[in-house]
Order: sequence, then structure tokens, then C-alpha cells
Amino acid sequence: MTSTTNNLSLTDLRLFAQQTLTMLSEQDVPDTPEAHASRDRVQALAGELASRLDAPVTIGVVGEYSVGKSLLLGTLLGRPDLLPVEAAPSTGNITVLELTRGAPGSTTAVSSTTDITFLDEERLAACVGAILGELVATVDAKHPQLGAREMLGGYNPVTDPRGWAPFEAWYPRLWPSGTGPVAFETISAAHRDAVTELCRIRDAALSQQDLLGKPIGVATESIRAALVLEAARRTPQTAPKRIVQPFDMAQLKQEKTAPDALRRAFPLIERVTQAVTLSPDHWDIGGLTAEEHTVRLLDFPGIGAAGSYGRDTFLSRRELVNVHTILLVLSASRAESKGASAFWDMLTEDGRQPQALASAALVAANAFDLAKPPALSRHPDGPLPLDKLLPHAAEINGVHVYGNKFVARREDGIVVVSSIGAIRAHQLPYTRTSHETRDRISAALRDLDPPGTRRWEPIAARLAAADPDNAWTPRLRAYDDDGGITRLRTLIVEHVRRHGVAQKLERAQSSHHKLTRELAVLRGHVRRAGGGSRSEEYRELSQRLTEFRRLLDRMLPALHALRDDGPPGGPDGGPDAQETGGRPARRGETAEAVRDEVFDWREWQELLGRAERDRHHLVPRSEPPSSQGIRIDVRPGRGAGAAAGSGAGSATGGDGASADSTEAFLDKFRSLIERRTDEGRDQLRVWFENWAAYWREEFGPLRSWMAEEATDAALTELFTRLRGDAQKADHQLNHLWTALDPVRATERVTELLSAPGPTPGEQQERFPARSPHALPWHHRMPLLDPQSEERERHPRSVVQLRQNTADAAARLVTEYLGRTLTRIEKDLVALYTKAGEYLPTETEVRPPRPSFPSASAADGGGGEEEETAPDQPIDVLIRAWSTD
Repeated sequence: MTSTTNNLSLTDLRLFAQQTLTMLSEQDVPDTPEAHASRDRVQALAGELASRLDAPVTIGVVGEYSVGKSLLLGTLLGRPDLLPVEAAPSTGNITVLELTRGAPGSTTAVSSTTDITFLDEERLAACVGAILGELVATVDAKHPQLGAREMLGGYNPVTDPRGWAPFEAWYPRLWPSGTGPVAFETISAAHRDAVTELCRIRDAALSQQDLLGKPIGVATESIRAALVLEAARRTPQTAPKRIVQPFDMAQLKQEKTAPDALRRAFPLIERVTQAVTLSPDHWDIGGLTAEEHTVRLLDFPGIGAAGSYGRDTFLSRRELVNVHTILLVLSASRAESKGASAFWDMLTEDGRQPQALASAALVAANAFDLAKPPALSRHPDGPLPLDKLLPHAAEINGVHVYGNKFVARREDGIVVVSSIGAIRAHQLPYTRTSHETRDRISAALRDLDPPGTRRWEPIAARLAAADPDNAWTPRLRAYDDDGGITRLRTLIVEHVRRHGVAQKLERAQSSHHKLTRELAVLRGHVRRAGGGSRSEEYRELSQRLTEFRRLLDRMLPALHALRDDGPPGGPDGGPDAQETGGRPARRGETAEAVRDEVFDWREWQELLGRAERDRHHLVPRSEPPSSQGIRIDVRPGRGAGAAAGSGAGSATGGDGASADSTEAFLDKFRSLIERRTDEGRDQLRVWFENWAAYWREEFGPLRSWMAEEATDAALTELFTRLRGDAQKADHQLNHLWTALDPVRATERVTELLSAPGPTPGEQQERFPARSPHALPWHHRMPLLDPQSEERERHPRSVVQLRQNTADAAARLVTEYLGRTLTRIEKDLVALYTKAGEYLPTETEVRPPRPSFPSASAADGGGGEEEETAPDQPIDVLIRAWSTD
């Protein structure tokens, strides 16, 4: 079958992987280390391609602990009690739900047996190494006198012959008694928590008997012990002691001993897999479970739950690499989630591009039943623009601002939901939960509005009257229908159909691309071993140099696009951006994030709140401090400066002075600029490291080929003949060799990234108000006539200052980052443009002509044609799938 490598379907790719493995079983490989290594890489890449093709489309459900994530997931599937849903942080392992469609009229059911997979020794070592490495780095940075790096640097208790002894000798230093180099109270509880977690892993590892890496089937009724975290503990006040309580597979399978054994095994469990048969009357997933893209849901441990944070983070990072759709569950009442933001940053640090993450993300703002429609006394009736609603509806504003950060303002990626509302609307059972949880759900059901009430319809209708296309009207109406659960199901189905299969294909094509490159390397080894002719040698030179030029033709447009603030292939940062090494965050995205942060400053809300409460709806003047009344004392250990403004009767008392002068705003402005430029530099550094790693892999086969002695001789001969000068040929080949390893540009990029950010003078010059200077509502400002007072203290003055401050901050940050990126782009473009100029054209890559004709040619006999080597299995495979 002949096809183009850019348009292969999942079926084509599966056939290609099978034929590659068949070819390897038939192909004789030269007996050299390089050829055997290439064959092993081909086999591994063919296996990776087959694995990615067989993997189901995966939806990962993540969120901070105690946002109702597991209850929402169970409700989505028609069984609210499917997973542990206790009030305390509960889900403590990755739970894989394999979904199949049930018969019409059936209820959602879980198989009677659940599969548990234990970490193997390699993964356990990697997990312990990650937690211990982070602990050593942070303790050593804060308390070098504790000797963390000296005793534990480069050490892993799982693989080290000394076992856990060095760790056990060191960690009591975090619980010092009496005098010591570091006082007990100065050591962070987070460090002790990390040690405690490592001790739990140690105890489990020493207690288990031949379980590492083993799968085991356990009765589903017993499995909750493997899913439920122990009650949150306080940080221990004394160093943990070793506790070894042996357990084995027999104990895990016995009904009486299984729960206790599973609790002890908890730190070693990698994942729990349950087969769920879904009622089609609740959610018909028939359209999502076709042969080529079966569906699984992954319920990840709650972000930030105590007791297993390091292990959870390690496991989540590994699993999320292959997740196609990420459903992020936020609390509607506190959508601003530091844990979710940190989790998102972790994904970008692991190489997931922001644009790809945004396209993979969905946001569900849960527990929306706790939100109440605002009174809107200033806008009692008529069309209601969204910007008039947001300042008065805290939950809607939170979801609007923070939800959009994860989906990059893709409004169709956000839904507001209530598990409680959906349970009532669909009459779902929750009998398998604990008594406490059942009571809590029952109480929440009683607090709902009477059935048939459409709490949000008046606001939804007014929003539609102002803007028929606004996203909140259908969002609120879907919530009123059934707690938003049907809209969430529809959102998931549409996203999987639109993005899930496409992302699966994209990952498979990435494996296919690496495989075809390595096949070319292996074919080169086979041909050279066969003693190919001179023309074959130059044919390979031509093919390799053409491949070099093809890669440059992919790379350079993407580099040029950096200055245009837009990736090649369209505005959505789609696959084309991914296939050229990704790109840093767009300046427009950075500017929007900076503006959002300025808009979130509490001082704006404070001032607008003061105006809202004022009978004239103006920002009232602050009261001057008074010397009367009881004097407020300074807390122990605080400097005298803490007493400033704390006199009796002070209008501020820490409540408002910062919003009455420009000085505090300038301080926040400066802090934001410095932090955002630092973060921007870090993002550029991460982008470049990912970009360089991507292109180093792309150039890898060419670099290996060019490093071969025979290749170097042929290239030197060709370039010397074409350039007419050995020194010039040597210079150009050195340039090409450097271009084949983008990591070599790291030193120059690091130098560019170390350039200082905006100076304090530049920051003050760009700040949109004089500083220090009292604002119109400051008690020291002179009284003006009524019209001037209304103009100066009107809330729109606050809004205008907020907007101007946000715009100034966004411009300052993006200008600096834009200049830095431009310098990086300029140097990279110069390197690779010159490489393209040095590459010979296809017509130039020809064997040298003989200095005199052969005797047979002189006699007119024409001579014998060069003997053509017979086709090898690898030649047949590559030709069958070639685009030529």
C-alpha cells in the first residue's frame, strides 16, 4: 500500500507498525554495534507506535482535594457513590474507569473484581528519588548546616545497597531536641511532611512480599481501602519510627484481611482499574467507544491532599502525558485555585505547550448550587451586559476569570455544575456512601430550591437580551435544567470527537515520524555493509542532505513566526506549532494574564465596595487618624513601624489606607513587573529547552550519520570539490555540524535571558499616576465643588485607573519579553539560514567524473553498468510507504 506520510489514518499507521516488525524478523543486520543499536531503536519505536494506536482516548479528571471531584464523576456516570466521596480528602490513588455501554434499561454497574497495579522497582525508585531529591534541594537551600546534600545527595534508598539506613540516620535532624544548628520552629512543616511520606513508602516497601510490579485482582467491595486516604494527620512532633507489618498477595485476596493489607499497601499502588458498565438511559456513550477509540476516565488524586503529595505528583505527571482531555474541576465558590494553577504550571514544565493544554482542557465549576443570584440594585431590570453583572456576582466572576485562564478564553470549554442538583434531577442513588456523607448529601438536597424553580433564568434572560451570543445564558440555563450534568456530558462527547481522536492521531504520527527517520538510519547501515557502489554512496548523500534541507524548511518559518506572535498553521496553535518544537506563550496571552492579575488586586474591590455602600455611590473619603480612644499595641516581635496608622480611631487600621494613595499601587505595580518578567524569562527558558530538545531529536539521525567516518570523508570530498578550498569546506561542515545540535545554542540564549528587566525608573515612568500622591478620596485632598467631587470620586475614576494600570503593566512586561525573544530568534535564524545556504543543491550532489574514460568507453563498448544490489526487506518497506 502506498500512501503519503502526512495523511496516514490510524488504520494505516497500525499496518505500518505491523509491517515494520515483520521486516525486522526478515532483515539481516550488519554485525556492528551501531547497526544493532539502530535495529533496537526501530523495534522500540514500532512498539511505541503500536502502543499509542491501541491506547484508548483518555479523559483525566483533576482538581484540588475536597472540591467534590469524585462525587461529580460518579454522578456523571449515574452512580454518585461509585468512588469514595467523604468530606475529608479521600481519593488517594489514580483510579482508571474503563467504560463500556450497558443494555437499555440497565443501571450503571461496576465489575465485582477490581485490578490493582503495584509500582515496579524501577518506578518505585524513580518516585522515591523525585521526592527525596526535592526534599534535599529545598532543605539544603534553607538549612545547609543540616547536611542534607552532603549525606543524601545522589542517593536513592531503593537502589542503594545500603537501603534506607543513610536516610534514617539523617532525617531525625528535622526534629532537633534542645540545642542544635537549627531551631525546631524554623524548620518548615513541609519538610517534615515529605520525610513522613517517605517513611510511609519505606514501611510499605519493607512490608510487602514479592508484590512490586505485580497486577492483582481484588474484590471491589474491599477496594475502598486502596482509594481512601487516612484521616489527615498533623505534622508529627517527633521523628517517625520504622513500622514493618508484612503483607502478601494472599492477604490482599482474603475478604477479612484485604482492607487492612490494602491500607498498608497504599503507598505502593500505582493505579486501580475498575470496569464500569454505563446505563445508556443515563449516558449513551455508544458513539465514543468505537473500535479505534475506546474511552477511559482517570480520576486523579486531589491536588494538595496531605500525606501523599509527592507520590501523587509523581504518578500524575507520568499518567497525564498520555491524557487526551483534561477535565479540571474547580469550586464555583472559590474558583481561584492555587493548587490547580500549580498543577497546570507543572504540565507546562513537563513540555506540554500552553496552546495544546488549552485545547485539551475542559473546566467544570462544581457546587454551583451554593451560588446565589445577586440583587443588582443598581441594574434592577432590562438588558444586562456581562460586564455589569460580574462586579456583583462573585461566583460568576470567579469562574469567568479563572476558568478562562485554563481554556484560553474558549468559552465552550466551561460548564457550571452541581452534583447535588443532578442527583435530584435524575433521582440517582447514593446508598453506598458513609452515614456521614449520606447525611451531608441529604442536607444539601433539602437546601435546594423547590423542584421546577429556575433560579438563574431571570439573569440568563437579561444577559441574552444584551448579547444573544454570550456564553453565560446557555451555561446558567443548563444548570437550571439538571445541575448542568447533561451539558457536561455533551461537552465531553463533543470534545472527544473533536480533539480526542485527533490528539491520538497526532501522537501516533509523532511516533511514526521518529520511526521512519530511524528506518533510514538502519537502511544506511545495511547498504554500507553490502559494499554499495559509488553512485549508491552519493545517492545516500543526496537523500540525507535533502532531509537536512527539509527540516530547515520546517524550522525556519516557525522561527520567523515568533516575531509575529503567532504560530504557523493558524491562530489556535494547533498541530503545526507542536510539529516545529512549540512556541513560547504569545505576547497577547501574557498581556491578558498581567491585566487579569492587576484587575484582581483587592484594592479595586475595596474602593468599588466603598462606592457601592455610599448613599451617593461615590468613593467616600477616608477618615483622618485620631489620637483619641484606646491605643493599639504592637504584637511581640514586630518593629516600631508596625504601629504606624494603628492609633485609636484610625480609619485604616490596616483596612484601607493602601487604596487612598498611589504609592501602594506603585509598589504592587513594581512587584508585579519584576515577578512577571522573571516568570516570562523562566517560560522562555523552558520553551527554548523544549525547542532545542525537540530539534535535537529531529536532527539526531543526521547527526549520527554525519559523525560516521565514511560520511565525513564523503562530505569532505564533496564540499572541497564544490567550494574549491579545503579550509572553506571545513568551515561550512563545522557550521552544519553545530546546527545539528541546537543545545549548543544554550549558552548564548542563557546570556540573552540574563539581561536585566525594566529598571525602577522605567517602571515609575510607565506607571499611569504620579507617586507618591494622594488619590481624590484621600482625607488630605482639598474639598472641591460638588460637580468636581462627583467627577473625581466617581467609581469610573477607579475603573479608569485600574484599566490604565493594567495596560501599562501589560505593555512593560510584553515589551521586555518581546525584545528578549526577538534577540533569541535573530541568533537562531542566523545560524539556520546560513546552514541552508551552505547545503549543496540536489543537482550538485554527484560523484566526481573520472579523469579519463575507461578503455571500453573509448572503444565505444559503453562498459558494464554498475551492479545493482538486490532489494533488502527494509528497502521494500520504505519504498512501499514512500511519498516519492
